[in-house]
Amino acid sequence: MADARDESVERETDDDATLSVALGFESARNRELLAGLLDRYDVVTAEQTVPDGTDICIVDAGGFERLREPLAAWRREERPTAAPALLVSSGDENELWSRYADAIGESIDGVQPVPAPKRAIRSRISGFAALRRYSERASDQRDQLELYGRAMDDAHVGITIADATAEELPLVYVNEQFCRMTGYDREDVLGRSCRFLQGPETDEAKRQQFRDAFAVEEPVTVELINYRKDGEQFWNEVEVLPVYEDGSVTHYIGFQRDVTERRERATQLEAYEHIIQTVTDPILVLDTEGHVTYTNGTARETFGPVPNSTTFADLFDDDEAAAVEEALSALRESGEEQTRELSLFGSTGGTATYQVRFQPASFGGEEQVIVVARDITDIRRHQNRLAVLDRVLRHNLRNKLNIVAGHAQTLTAQSPDSERVSDAAESIETATGSLLDIVDAIREFDVRPDEASAVERDLTAFVRECELELRTEYPSAELRTDLPETARARCPAQLRFCLDELVGSAVERANESPTIWLTVTAGVETVTLRVRSDGEPLPDVERRALAAGTETQLEHTQGVGIWLTQWAVEAVGGGLRVEQGDDGTAVALTFPAHSRS
Repeated sequence: MADARDESVERETDDDATLSVALGFESARNRELLAGLLDRYDVVTAEQTVPDGTDICIVDAGGFERLREPLAAWRREERPTAAPALLVSSGDENELWSRYADAIGESIDGVQPVPAPKRAIRSRISGFAALRRYSERASDQRDQLELYGRAMDDAHVGITIADATAEELPLVYVNEQFCRMTGYDREDVLGRSCRFLQGPETDEAKRQQFRDAFAVEEPVTVELINYRKDGEQFWNEVEVLPVYEDGSVTHYIGFQRDVTERRERATQLEAYEHIIQTVTDPILVLDTEGHVTYTNGTARETFGPVPNSTTFADLFDDDEAAAVEEALSALRESGEEQTRELSLFGSTGGTATYQVRFQPASFGGEEQVIVVARDITDIRRHQNRLAVLDRVLRHNLRNKLNIVAGHAQTLTAQSPDSERVSDAAESIETATGSLLDIVDAIREFDVRPDEASAVERDLTAFVRECELELRTEYPSAELRTDLPETARARCPAQLRFCLDELVGSAVERANESPTIWLTVTAGVETVTLRVRSDGEPLPDVERRALAAGTETQLEHTQGVGIWLTQWAVEAVGGGLRVEQGDDGTAVALTFPAHSRS
């Protein structure tokens, strides 16, 4: 039996060779005998200190006196790992325990009286070796747990651990991110079910998903509305995993992410998608090579199904395709938006005209081109009709009116004695003159004003240039000016006509000796030219028509000049405003200020 126990000890201590045993002995003979019993260990000598790497230290009475303080220091440094120290001394065991009682627990763990059986000494040291190994493993586990704890506390997701053995699944751990995310302290939540995060807007179907998963002990991931401590709602993506031990679920570990921003972005994207899909303009997205990667509903209705690898140019005939390629090339070279007018032949044989805007954009780090097409077929049709009417008005009507005026003059010359004929001829000539004035006014304008009609000028200098001519043209009026030093603005090319129209209209509505004020006000973004008179106000019907931007059969203006003025100002991004006050009536023309940058 003794041999069997020795073999058991041998088997249990096969890894003892990795343990270092330091011997601190005064008696060389005793050290030699003990070293012979410790042949399975790495034996070293302790002189004045305990050597680094020592796992067990054994001393005799003389060695203890020499190493008492170093032993205590070594044991403190090794904590929380156990550092076993044994005192071997001759004498009665009780007497030894009494003699060294003050050192037990501080410098040594126990005493071993000698002489004693070798097996007893080996067993005692084997027990110390087992204690050392166990404490090292325990220390490693504590370190590992601390590492896990730090890792979980430093994680960017909320982490919770719930006790699966309790009915309410109380929380036994929450990390720092969970506390930051919810606003609760650990003391507020430990021991409570995670359901405290739910509230009035939490979907019952989402709650049931958790209950169903817990019932069958399976993982589950749910996005649901939760509430922070201050009552604020947030979208929480919760992933719960069961933790098994010996085949049974003992805990549930939860990972929680605040996905509110992601949900809001998804909602916004859905809204944008709905808007883009329902707008009446075709919208497409192209890659940098011109291939179509996205189409909205209107684009699919306009161009039909667009197969993969189709380029936008493929949707047009040769001439229009060349214009598309030229626009994309210009966009790639300049990085600036391009606009082209393109014609598209429909399935019914008709031709539609589109104003197509190519706009550079970047999605997810990739360069793209957004294409927006506006159907301007009706606009161009109306403009063409206006152009025809414009030519008729400019040429045919003018020629006919000149003929009428000539005949009126002939009548006057041939019938000088007929008062009736003379009066009729004079009325015809006056009416014809008025119509010719209107025609001449219209000839100042293009029926399709564009950017080319805008010029940069100093309104202060412009008014001063016109002042003398206006005084000569309207001698009965007193002309006053209030001008800043300079006031540069973006103005229509027909600005002189606009000023003549406003001054002439003001004089017509005034008394015999009207006063006309010309003022210029320079702001940061706009410059205003104001023509004010002390005469009759602008008729209500004209003010209402100008405010509405159109005339009706019942309400219309008496002339075209004020309309031409408003259209000219609006064509350059400005506006016309009628101001009625105690000091008279003013018409204010506002223009975009000229940037000095």
